[in-house]
Amino acid sequence: MSAMYEKLNISREPDSPEQLSALRALLAAVQPELQAIVGSFIHRFYEQLLKQPRFARVLNLLSEAEFARLRQNQERHLRSLFQPRNEAAARVARHVGRVHALVGLEASWLTESFGLYTRLLIMHFAGRVDASERVALLSYFVTRLQDELQWQIEGHEEIGRQLDAALARIDAAILSAHTLSDLLRSVLGALENIEGVVAGTLGRPDAAGVLQFEHAFGSRFKTLYLDRIGTDAVEGTTVRGDSAQGLGASGRAWRSREVQYTAAYATDPAIQPWKQLAGELGIRSAVSIPILDVSGQPMALMDLYSSYPGFFTSADRRVFVEHLQRVLGLAFARHASSPSGVVPYARRQFYVDLLDRGGLQMLYQPVINLGTGRPEKFEALARLKRPDGDGLISPLEFLPVLGAKDMWHLFSRGLEQALLARHRWAAQGVDVDVSVNMPPAALSDARYVERVEQLLRSHPTDPKRLTLELLESGDLDLSERRDALLARFRATGVRLAEDDLGSGYSSLLRLDSFPFDEVKIDQGLLGGLGKAPRRALDFIQHLTRLAHDLGSAVVVEGLESPGLVEAAIILQADAGQGYGLARPMPADAVVEWVRGFRLSIDREHPRTALGIYAAHLLWERRLAYMSPWPDVLPLAARAATALHDYIEREGLEGSPLHLAFLRLINALAEGVDKPAFTQAQEDMRRQLDLLVRAELA
Repeated sequence: MSAMYEKLNISREPDSPEQLSALRALLAAVQPELQAIVGSFIHRFYEQLLKQPRFARVLNLLSEAEFARLRQNQERHLRSLFQPRNEAAARVARHVGRVHALVGLEASWLTESFGLYTRLLIMHFAGRVDASERVALLSYFVTRLQDELQWQIEGHEEIGRQLDAALARIDAAILSAHTLSDLLRSVLGALENIEGVVAGTLGRPDAAGVLQFEHAFGSRFKTLYLDRIGTDAVEGTTVRGDSAQGLGASGRAWRSREVQYTAAYATDPAIQPWKQLAGELGIRSAVSIPILDVSGQPMALMDLYSSYPGFFTSADRRVFVEHLQRVLGLAFARHASSPSGVVPYARRQFYVDLLDRGGLQMLYQPVINLGTGRPEKFEALARLKRPDGDGLISPLEFLPVLGAKDMWHLFSRGLEQALLARHRWAAQGVDVDVSVNMPPAALSDARYVERVEQLLRSHPTDPKRLTLELLESGDLDLSERRDALLARFRATGVRLAEDDLGSGYSSLLRLDSFPFDEVKIDQGLLGGLGKAPRRALDFIQHLTRLAHDLGSAVVVEGLESPGLVEAAIILQADAGQGYGLARPMPADAVVEWVRGFRLSIDREHPRTALGIYAAHLLWERRLAYMSPWPDVLPLAARAATALHDYIEREGLEGSPLHLAFLRLINALAEGVDKPAFTQAQEDMRRQLDLLVRAELA
């Protein structure tokens, strides 16, 4: 037998029946000795590892039961090394390599531990086999461990590649996401693909300091934890430091504004309130990452959970976490400089489920032609039906939580409902247009224009009877892809409108770069009427002129009162929309409403304070055109009839408003460039401001 061992070359795979037979004989021969040394070898191996701080740091994260299981696994692994090489052994070794990476062992540590493993095993075997076996056994064992080390390093590197891929996907999402909700879903989706990461949440505390989770992944985590928060089985987490539920990593991260690591649930006393639940969920470590604004204040909190102890605490994993914290801070600053109210995960899911299960109902608000006083179109406005039938959910609640997929479904289904409604109205003799809101993503996602093309074919409609309103976005996409999609929308023949003109600088840029048929002046510009009436009316006047100069029709939104309606008419807007004209209504109510509606328009004789102020602004503008020719100023004085008629009709003769008007007309005769006229003009504006405030009050 000894001669056979001496001829055995184990440095490569046996390539003959004799070699293979010799290898099997050798491995069978050492089995009794192997069984005798397994226990003592494993004990000595871990004894030596625990003397080295970096290995001890990882091993000390284990509970007694976990350490016992590790020793048992290591004993089985040792026995497997004394079996011929095969693909199953390679798969197991790669898995072990991944596990080593997941618990925080660095690749260089594997090489060191293999060296220790080899030395100890040779020492244990040295006196138990004869010389004829020893050389062949040593040759086999060294070669076998070299293969094992290579396979484990391959597994270890696989985890590194997963982390790199997750970061690349997150960075790409930050550049391409249109909404914060969509971005956060992409981020959590990337993290969910990392082996060993079993759950994750992102949330913010409510007014009471209780953490409300707004996004999450991990099906078991959602079922056993998120869905049970607030019940007797599961207490919520708070960020306050005055209760046990606030002393865990999440609360500490929020208060300290620093990342908090839970290296091992088995050994960390701070997580005692969640220890039993973590055991049910298979969670063994976690990290809590505060998302900070530019001043270092927390805006949100991300918690990630792993099924491996020490997952987040290795040097490379800490770099990963710090990068994640930075990019999420930048993302929140970009998408949510003024974060909306906290929307818990369960409510977010509730809205998405309603949309998916046919809960979308479009209401229709008329857009009134301010020249004819008749409705010219109806804007379709999305609502969600409550399951109990008790009312509708406003888009202010559900739109901020929808991601790209959900927004696509909302647009697709809403557009189809609107076209069907228009067809029914036309069949009853009410032939009006419809408009549908379209998110900015439509100019980077071809599905939107394809859906428009499809529905125009399946619901025969003159395309010009459909208006697509492009919602405001903080980003201005000037790419070739946008131009190509915009050309496709144009080719369908539909009208394009810019929604919320004046709500931001980007909306003005888009007005210059997009060929809009229509623009809608943002109703937010009218919010300052009570404090600065002239400023709000000036916005309407100047934006209307700007849009007209660029060839676009103008719709003024937010006409909530007869005064605002009158002002929009006098300032020469083309159309208006708002509660002062009509509230949104179900599709079935449109026909009857149209037949009974008529807006009385008298541009020359305004009857409201806002109307008279708008008429005065229009007069001032005309006066500016006349100022180079002093001889025509008397004509300008006679043109101020709207204000004169209003004073007479309302019985305001002798009032401060009347006296200011008389001073203005008298000063006009001296010239618009004289101090007297400037002073009279300021007095007139102050009186009109007071008149509007009194009307609003």
